[in-house]
Amino acid sequence: MDAGLREVRLALLEADVNFRVVKEFVERVRARLVGTEISPGLTAPQAVIKAVNEELGELLGGNAEGLRYASHPPTVLMLVGLQGSGKTTTAVKLALLARRDGHRPLVAGLDQRRPAAVKQLRILAEREGVAFYSAPGAVNEIATGAVADARRLNCDVVVLDTAGRLHVDPELMDELRRLKSAVAVTETLLVADSMTGQEAVKVGEAFGQAVGVDGVVLTKLDGDARGGAALSLRLATGERIRFAGTGEKPADLEVFHAERMASRILGMGDMLTLIERAERSVDKEKAAEVEKHLRAGQLSFDDFLSQIRQLRGMGSLETMLDMVPGGGRLKGQLAGADTEKEMKRMEAIILSMTPRERAHPEVIDGARKRRIARGSGVQPADINRLLKAREAMQKLAKQFGAVNRKGRLAGIPQIGQGGAGW
Repeated sequence: MDAGLREVRLALLEADVNFRVVKEFVERVRARLVGTEISPGLTAPQAVIKAVNEELGELLGGNAEGLRYASHPPTVLMLVGLQGSGKTTTAVKLALLARRDGHRPLVAGLDQRRPAAVKQLRILAEREGVAFYSAPGAVNEIATGAVADARRLNCDVVVLDTAGRLHVDPELMDELRRLKSAVAVTETLLVADSMTGQEAVKVGEAFGQAVGVDGVVLTKLDGDARGGAALSLRLATGERIRFAGTGEKPADLEVFHAERMASRILGMGDMLTLIERAERSVDKEKAAEVEKHLRAGQLSFDDFLSQIRQLRGMGSLETMLDMVPGGGRLKGQLAGADTEKEMKRMEAIILSMTPRERAHPEVIDGARKRRIARGSGVQPADINRLLKAREAMQKLAKQFGAVNRKGRLAGIPQIGQGGAGW
């Protein structure tokens, strides 16, 4: 047990969980394990991991809920947090989440301190077709005006994007308290950067004691952090992590699932979230069409382009590897490689081809390669690599499709025939 808990302690510290939280957590797991019988079919290390996973899930609050709506509209959501935590983009993401629930949202810009903060919110709101409000003056007056404007426009959800600071200070807290007393706030959500790491405890405690927090939105989970801040914030504020920001796109906000985050913190992946993201991002009809072409040995570059775009729509490759058990090792092999740049380069090459070349890659000869290279700003050798990558993908798909009568797959070739990097 001691050996297993030592590994757990290291995993939590690597995930940037606050060291005091780690110590408390390990003691809770120890108390849970001492004197219990190991279930049949489990080894001692497996019993430790099972107990750790269950304890993490309970500490993180079980399965979280979505937005809470007021019985008498409008619902007012106040976002608080430090500068740079992602409040402005989260405001629009929450508005879109409310719209998916069948509500009519309005976002209000109250951050008069950060240069262009209000302009940034207005641009994001206009791009997504969300109602926007802001005005000069004190924050409590702007909030009151936003609620009045929401009633006028028949909007039933108001998201208040408040100002942040580089650190917690009394002036910021006084401003937030005045704002909360001016309008009937349904929920106060703390927006926290998942990269905050061990500092998350101080931030969570400060906002929780000064203005009160009804839940936490954890942002930037598409970065390198494994989400250890989730555990730290949960224990610091006593409130659940309600939402997780997983990218910069407006749709990249998910209801937080505690058991999935527990798995990620321990480095065990998060396959369910990856599957759900694929279901949202992948066009099933187009995917079926590409599969049909693959099996028939007729993969065109239009199919290839479609697959690249759908893959990019799911987020960064590094983020997806974090969700795959053992993906950390593969991620290590990609260290230093700019996968997003490579995909953009492939896209540029394909878009420089004529419709006939995309449909029939076999017609691409030396002269055509030079023309495509000039059009896409690459070297002819890059065109050769892409052509080889397509051929390798097609060959691999053919062998995957070669199923015998017993339903078993034929031999699978080695991947990587398309050349370095592809």
